[in-house]
Amino acid sequence: MHNAIRRFAAATGVLVAAGALPIVATAPAQATTKQCTSFIAEGGYKVGPKVRAACKMTGEGGFIERNNNIPFCQISLTMLKIKPVIAERACQLGADGPSAHV
Repeated sequence: MHNAIRRFAAATGVLVAAGALPIVATAPAQATTKQCTSFIAEGGYKVGPKVRAACKMTGEGGFIERNNNIPFCQISLTMLKIKPVIAERACQLGADGPSAHV
């Protein structure tokens, strides 16, 4: 009887962990994209779909992917007439993660 209870508890724990994983995995991506767009807005620029798409390059994916996309994010933002200095910092904030804007 005890083995059945242990197996049930273990299965329940696995299901709870599996259910929480998508929430944990998506939260940082949303936060990093938001940091990029917020920095651009603070610089006095309009944040529309093209800016969001550029920021999304560094706001989603794993650490390596986000950092590899910094130059593409910067080019996209500067093509939208955002100063290179602001584009560079915004893209770095997007790639760095939630703790970068402290």
